[in-house]
Amino acid sequence: NKYLYLIVKSGYKMIKKIIINVALVLILSCTLDAQVQMSLWGGANKSSFGGNPPEDAGYGDIYGLAAGLNFDFQPTQDFVISLEPSYEQRGSTIDIHLEEGREDTTLKFKVKQNYFGLGLMFKVNAGNFFVGSGVSFQLLNTATLEFESKETDVKDNFINYDALAFFNIGYKIPIGGPTLFIELRYIQGLINIRSDESDSDTDIYLSNFKSTGLRLSTGIMIPL
Repeated sequence: NKYLYLIVKSGYKMIKKIIINVALVLILSCTLDAQVQMSLWGGANKSSFGGNPPEDAGYGDIYGLAAGLNFDFQPTQDFVISLEPSYEQRGSTIDIHLEEGREDTTLKFKVKQNYFGLGLMFKVNAGNFFVGSGVSFQLLNTATLEFESKETDVKDNFINYDALAFFNIGYKIPIGGPTLFIELRYIQGLINIRSDESDSDTDIYLSNFKSTGLRLSTGIMIPL
């Protein structure tokens, strides 16, 4: 497991460097003739863990905030390349089902995570609508476990980064120079975010899982 973890980690760093370098090349090649704009946005995440839950357990949704910037480079009227620094609150509930005689008991744990991310997105405009997809590389800032109104720091039970793929659809509302927009995004984690150094025998809330969820956001696009 340790060697597999090191292989995944090194592969993650390599892919990250490749995408960042590709993004820089594309941006530098497009900025001479491209239209450039900046977007400010905020919204809410509905997230949970996907993958294999612990035995006799299930994952549930939690809600968190998200905010960020987009730097959009538009080499053609219909195509946009976007860099997206962001801050996101994600996590999941873990519901442990216990049978005590004839009564069933559910223990509800809540994992709350805060991430800083950098995304690379490609969008296609169709009138006022747009669709897109991309990837986001994120660094874990904090992670806590909440149970019976008590919070415990569990950051060491997760790897320090995450990689997400996402697909989005949105609608733009021109208001003169700036443009308002609303966007719905589906998010899917690409890697298992559990740390191999954690012990699933003693931490019942740990298993193999990936981030998943939806994000609804709204913001304003400002030409530069």
